[in-house]
Amino acid sequence: MNAKLLLLAFASVVMAFCVQASERAPGTSRVGHLHCGGASLTASTVYLDVDDQDRQTFSQRITLMRAENHAPSSLPSDGRPIRQPFLKNTPVLDAAVTGWACLQAADGKAYIYVLYTCVESVLRPDCEGDRREWARLFDAQGKALNADFPHEGPRTPELMKKLGLGHYVDGGVPLQDIDG
Repeated sequence: MNAKLLLLAFASVVMAFCVQASERAPGTSRVGHLHCGGASLTASTVYLDVDDQDRQTFSQRITLMRAENHAPSSLPSDGRPIRQPFLKNTPVLDAAVTGWACLQAADGKAYIYVLYTCVESVLRPDCEGDRREWARLFDAQGKALNADFPHEGPRTPELMKKLGLGHYVDGGVPLQDIDG
């Protein structure tokens, strides 16, 4: 009888561990590629699909590799971990890159343009309407050019015009899906 109770207790612990592990298990992994000004970028994103909720980004990393530099570097991210109330003990990112493009300036220089989208959450009440998306701009070496700029306002468009990217400000940026 004691052996049966011990076996039952062991089985209960294993089942509880499996349920917890499945709640934390990432969902869909996606990889996207972009080539820009001698740089090759790879976006690795893991999404969680949650019933009746927006798709949640579990993790994202954008790696930049240049031919002359054999060590890859990562672009800095605006996404920060949050704990959504409907996800038990599983942090997700409050913002992730959803689109990107290689922009060519009037002088021929290439710039990396990424579009962030924040996730709707009670933990992030400022994420609504037009404020759900914002752009970050990098040079082809991965240096952030507008990281300290506010998400809204004239500073990013003014910088783009100064860099010779004014035609994108006036005509729009031809974004590619980050996963494409």
